[in-house]
Amino acid sequence: MTNLDISAPYESALAVKPDWLDANGHMNVAYYLSAFDDGGEVFFRDCGIGWDYTREGIGSIFISDCDLNFRRELFAGDPLKIETTLIDWTAKLVHTYQALYHRGTGELAASAEMLFVHVAFSDRKSIAMPARAQTRLGEILKIHRALPRPNNLGRKIEIKRSRKD
Repeated sequence: MTNLDISAPYESALAVKPDWLDANGHMNVAYYLSAFDDGGEVFFRDCGIGWDYTREGIGSIFISDCDLNFRRELFAGDPLKIETTLIDWTAKLVHTYQALYHRGTGELAASAEMLFVHVAFSDRKSIAMPARAQTRLGEILKIHRALPRPNNLGRKIEIKRSRKD
């Protein structure tokens, strides 16, 4: 593949399913992660380490760290757009940032910063990704580094206190 085939960022579209709702009547926190997982497949498939690769039985990528940030409620049927950006990678690791938007209003509903590790099924230990995946990740990173850096990338979770608290 060539750099011309690289989406910047990668995009996926889906909608909030009725069974994703909780007793509050909005999308349950667990399904945000599911939406990010589904939305990121187009990126991982392009890298050669998507679900088709996993089904080959050699290895897969496992999430090792995740920071979810919620901005807006979502309800049944809401149309979603998920953007996936490659932040960095090594032979064994992939660092991504995803933004989930309400496709109708364009509002940011949530974001997810994730770190994935490539694991061999034979012993469940981390190993280097296939050479073709590493080559593709290198091509993608050249393009994605030019994208604006998300404001909340690498954010620290804390309570910010005023002098009045």
